[in-house]
Amino acid sequence: MHDLTACVPVSLQFRVAFSHARKVRYVGIELGWLMMRLLDTHQVLWALVAHEPDYDHDLVLLTNIPVSTAAQAQAVYTEWRYRPQIEHIYRFDQEDGLDIEDMRVQTLERMRRVFVLVLMAALFVYHVAHTWPHRMVLWLRRLGGKLGLASNLDGPYILLAGISAVFVAAAALTFAAQHPFP
Repeated sequence: MHDLTACVPVSLQFRVAFSHARKVRYVGIELGWLMMRLLDTHQVLWALVAHEPDYDHDLVLLTNIPVSTAAQAQAVYTEWRYRPQIEHIYRFDQEDGLDIEDMRVQTLERMRRVFVLVLMAALFVYHVAHTWPHRMVLWLRRLGGKLGLASNLDGPYILLAGISAVFVAAAALTFAAQHPFP
C-alpha cells in the first residue's frame, strides 16, 4: 500500500491546528486521493493520503465516501479529525455519564421514549454548563469529583455527577424529614 500511496499527487495544501496536552501546534498538510477497488470483494474505496512535509509523515485514510474534489477530500479529513471530540460526547452518553447502553428496552416506542429522556438530560447538563454562572458550575463539578488540578478536564460527565449528587442529597434529606431515623 505504501508504494501506491507514495505516488499520489498532492491536490490540496492547507494548515491545521493539532492540540495535545493543552498545547496547540500548527502543521501544514498536503492532501491527495485516489479511488481503488479491493480484489476479493470488488468494493470501491478511496484512499485519502495526508502528507505532513515537516515530519515527512503520511497518513492514509480508507473510506467508502466518494472523494473526487479538493472540497470533498478536505471534508473527509476534517470529519476524521473531529472523531476524538465525537468520542468524548459518546463517552458522556454511553459510559461515564448517562449510561444509555445499560438501558434495556424491547420495543421501538420505548426506545424513542428513552432517547427523548436521554436527550433532555444531556441538554439540561449542557444548558447548565453554558448558562449558569462559572462559580456555580465549578461547585457542581467539584461535587462531581473534580479535584481542581490543572490536568483535570471539565467533561460533562463530571458536571452530571455533581448534579446527580445534589438530587440524591435532596431526596435523602426529604426522605429523612418524612421518615426519621428510628
